Amino acid sequence: MSGVLIFAIIMAVVFVAVGLADQRKMWWRFRARWYRNPEANEPSDAAMTGMRVLFFVGAALLVFAGCQAQEAQNDMDRIEQEMDSPYGLD
Repeated sequence: MSGVLIFAIIMAVVFVAVGLADQRKMWWRFRARWYRNPEANEPSDAAMTGMRVLFFVGAALLVFAGCQAQEAQNDMDRIEQEMDSPYGLD
């Protein structure tokens, strides 16, 4: 289950990197070509800030979920060990 934690941390690092990047440049690079008049459809500064905040929140949630999954796996491993040993003695 540590693979889930590693994956979550890697994705969180990607989210943080995208959050730290210039949101306006990313919009012009990837989304502006979808519009005939990109200047008229460019998101506001508040929308750009909102996207940046969502990337950071998503990164934090990924790390939290990965840690919770790892903790649950550790608990299950401990319970299995206790069930395998007679009377819970090692």
